[in-house]
Amino acid sequence: MKKIVDIFGAGISGCTMARLYAEIGYQVNLYEIKNKIGGNCFDYLDKNGIYVHKYGPHIFHTSNDRVINFIKKFAKFNGYKHHVLANVKSKLVPLPINFESINILFPKESNKIIDLLKKNFKNKSYITLFELMKIKNPLIKRLSKFLYDNVYANYTAKMWGINIKNIDPKVISRVKIILSDLDTYFPEDKFQGLPLGGYTNMMKNIINHKNIHLFVNSKHKVTFNKNNICINNKPNKNLIFYSGPIDELLNYKYGMLPYRSLYIKFKNLKKQSFQNCSVINYPAHKKMTRITEYKKMTLQNSKNTVISEEYPNKYGLKSKKFNNRYYPIQNKKSATIYNKYMSYLNKFSNFYPLGRLAEYKYYDMDDAILNTIELFDQLTSNYEK
Repeated sequence: MKKIVDIFGAGISGCTMARLYAEIGYQVNLYEIKNKIGGNCFDYLDKNGIYVHKYGPHIFHTSNDRVINFIKKFAKFNGYKHHVLANVKSKLVPLPINFESINILFPKESNKIIDLLKKNFKNKSYITLFELMKIKNPLIKRLSKFLYDNVYANYTAKMWGINIKNIDPKVISRVKIILSDLDTYFPEDKFQGLPLGGYTNMMKNIINHKNIHLFVNSKHKVTFNKNNICINNKPNKNLIFYSGPIDELLNYKYGMLPYRSLYIKFKNLKKQSFQNCSVINYPAHKKMTRITEYKKMTLQNSKNTVISEEYPNKYGLKSKKFNNRYYPIQNKKSATIYNKYMSYLNKFSNFYPLGRLAEYKYYDMDDAILNTIELFDQLTSNYEK
């Protein structure tokens, strides 16, 4: 008897799970409510011949060998290494903050500051801003206060829609300061780049398998009837992986889970280049967080260029600009709501939440793939292949 799995959502998690099950002989039904695959990784070739990321810039980066070995089967990567600048007091400085940033921001005192950092943090390649703020030296205290006030606090408050005074110290504690001139954004990841031909084509390659049946514009609906999961009102005993919004799946019966959203404004410009690197952050801007220039990431040639400006705000189901869920707001209130949904769904042994929306966690692409591989390993150890 043919073994079947049903997967809802053809983003990176759903496509990865589809491929893994297809390769061990399962028939995979992959349902996508939209008319395209890729989820928030969706990109397209614009009129200038540039791959544009509809939902904001995505840079693939990882050091996990399982993820690298999986993804390299479906795309060649361009080797792009991500560089980010921040506009601070009208000066462009590298992010994460490094020695070169300090040279730019504190030209007269940079040597003293750098010597103090080397002395206080021997044998460390990076520190957190939180660690920096613990140093009592007056010069270092001035540095840490400047970085907090002008680089991180405003940006974080704008991004998450909270007052600077209410920023969780845990958020600041994750901010890295590189103790060298190394200026790549992901200095520790050994595999980096963007797929040649774009993310959407990479996804198409992942699900290009005889056992995978894709349904776009899908009207298939998951419902729950006492002890059964139903698809289109018919009881279904197959394994079901669901990667859509978990609150929407259950008609918001326990409340709506909060998200931050983005309005992304694209501009086509008749010029070779717009800015110094692919991404520049604007901490002091009242509404905008960053500008991305795509061909600097895709490494494509074009006489024109495409940029996008990002404006964060609260997600709204009926909002015209902010109706796409980007970042889960993880706090005690949202955890309580999510746990109620999962308490209900855990009664169904063949149902598994998968990915950012269903698990209510923010995943980088490599984390989404690894999480899917590990779940697959866990489940298939109990099934005859």
